[in-house]
Amino acid sequence: MTGTAGVAVAVLFAAGNALWALEQPEADASARQITAFYTQTSGRVIAGASVSLVAGALFVLFAAGLRGILDEVEGDGVLGMTAFGGGLLVVATGLAAETINMAGALLAEHGHLSAELGRALFEISYVLGYNAAGVGVGVLILAVAVAALRGGSLLPRWLALVLLLIGLAFLTPLSRFLLAPSLLLLLVASAQLLRGSFDSHRQAA
Repeated sequence: MTGTAGVAVAVLFAAGNALWALEQPEADASARQITAFYTQTSGRVIAGASVSLVAGALFVLFAAGLRGILDEVEGDGVLGMTAFGGGLLVVATGLAAETINMAGALLAEHGHLSAELGRALFEISYVLGYNAAGVGVGVLILAVAVAALRGGSLLPRWLALVLLLIGLAFLTPLSRFLLAPSLLLLLVASAQLLRGSFDSHRQAA
């Protein structure tokens, strides 16, 4: 179930953001550009955010399953709980970013979005969606990396070291450049979990 949830999260979040994110202004865009963005893409932002909210709910299931896996590898439960806590941080900040972004789109759709309010909503959503969510992603990845380095059976050592560096990068402003790679990482890891589960059931049969 963990693998299935992870694949669903990656696919839904990517699909939801694909509806509008390619037209998203840069962080330093003017208030006029941001207002125009919300006005022109309001319907797609609302639809995409709605899909991303479902992905957020499924991410809780993924994080819970990951906690169970790490508990089996590590034993004392500290890193499993840390990963789960990181997952909850991702969901909390992600839901906040999506709903604030949706609020901007809803106001624009009804013609009630002023330039300064639009800019404020956009910038708050931007920081939550990248920097704040990056902290949660970083905590989750670091917990997995440390568990892999300590246990030795979860991942190859070289991959655990790579994850360690990625996790640290997510705690910095570099997180804004790592969203797409992190979705790919989630998709690959979840596919591996699904493959392992399928192989286990086949051997049991």
